[in-house]
Amino acid sequence: MKLNSIKFEISILYTAILGLILIVFSGVLYLISNAFLHEVDQQLKVKAQAVDVTIKSYLNALGENHDALVKAVGKTMVMKNENFLQYKTWKISKRWFAQTQSFNLSRDYINFVSKGAKEVFSSPNLDKNLRVVFLEDIQFPSRGHVSYRTLNEEYKNIRVINYPFTDRVLGQYLIQVGVAQDPFMRQLRNWLYSIAISVPLILLLTNFIGRILAARILRPVYEITDMANQITQNDLSARIKTKHFDREMESLIDSFNGMIDRLEKSFKHIEQFSYHVAHELKTPLTIIQGEAELLLRKERSKQEYQQALRIVMEESQRVLKTVDDLLLVTKLGYQPEIFKFEQFDFIEFFSEIIEQNRLLAANKGIGIRMNFQYITQPLMIKGDRLHLRRLFFNIISNAIKFTPEGGCVDMRIECSHGQVTSFISDTGPGIAPENLEKIFEEFYRADKNTPGSGLGLYIAYTIAKLHHGEIQVDSQLGQGSTFRVILPS
Repeated sequence: MKLNSIKFEISILYTAILGLILIVFSGVLYLISNAFLHEVDQQLKVKAQAVDVTIKSYLNALGENHDALVKAVGKTMVMKNENFLQYKTWKISKRWFAQTQSFNLSRDYINFVSKGAKEVFSSPNLDKNLRVVFLEDIQFPSRGHVSYRTLNEEYKNIRVINYPFTDRVLGQYLIQVGVAQDPFMRQLRNWLYSIAISVPLILLLTNFIGRILAARILRPVYEITDMANQITQNDLSARIKTKHFDREMESLIDSFNGMIDRLEKSFKHIEQFSYHVAHELKTPLTIIQGEAELLLRKERSKQEYQQALRIVMEESQRVLKTVDDLLLVTKLGYQPEIFKFEQFDFIEFFSEIIEQNRLLAANKGIGIRMNFQYITQPLMIKGDRLHLRRLFFNIISNAIKFTPEGGCVDMRIECSHGQVTSFISDTGPGIAPENLEKIFEEFYRADKNTPGSGLGLYIAYTIAKLHHGEIQVDSQLGQGSTFRVILPS
């Protein structure tokens, strides 16, 4: 596995998170265990101090000698209430009995040991075997200091305090008080030991599982990579199936498939576009080449040269017009920033366009009628004057081109609901119903013999869309067509 791979990072992260959880959990258990242990040690110290005070109280009553010490320790170990007739120690015995009940000392283990363990006095519940364990490695702490040990005997954990007992006459002894730790405390410590031993194994297993999960998560990525390597410009049909993948990965795959769909459409569009461009340019260039070849074969008259040059000029203008249209189509599709929007009066703008087309219509014997004189106030719109002029010129020139001599082109404007609608109607042959949805496509011409590149209406439609408008058309064969240009006011 590579160290800089996502799979490695996911497995390490997964392992690190679980390891952190285990460490925190172990730390909490350790703190709880230490807190319990500290509480047990404090209770042991209080009990040892009570034993120390009681023995010394008995010594004060009986006298400070060895025999008195033996009696004092014996009375302390018995932990019984004496008869009131034993007036010297009766009160001490009564107070000590109350303390043993309060501290529950009858369940604890008490040892009184001389230096060198020559004399040992034990509580009744401390059997011989346990006494041996108590006396193993016994150490007398320095005066004023205590020590603690944890003893293990017959599956029992006993916490023991070594508390120094010092008398100026009798010398130094040791008080040992032991308490059996409850099952919860033992279970807690067992958990700590188990976790400490099993953490490395758990982390190794977690890392292995993390690698498996990472591989499963990244499987769609590998499929996308393989699919991307298979895709070429000659074959864009490959797609990734979204079976049994997570929702996020399905979204990624859908986005990738969508991108391939768009690329496939773009490649097809470029292919068709290139074909149409070659077709549109081939005809005029062939004509130009043919005229040039005819002129070069032999000497021609002045009139023949002029006629040939006229044809070459017309075809050159056609090529230039096609190239200009192609450049504009490219800019409209990929450079929308060429539009410069400004506020202007649409009535004045549209009137100028009509006047500029009157000469073209008059040369064909076609009349132009306007019907928006009833609008008395400026009608303001926001748009790009240059490109909107191109839009209306394309539609009006088409109407004039297809209207026969003696016909008429009617134009009017309506304004309602925040929209300006321009109507351009002609009396031409009309458009067949099956062609109405195709006339705004690139390079489309219903009659292939009609001059033109088939880009005029496509350019007009694109300009309208970029102005958040639209173009609609109604037509009947033999009666003419009406184009409606709708723009926001």
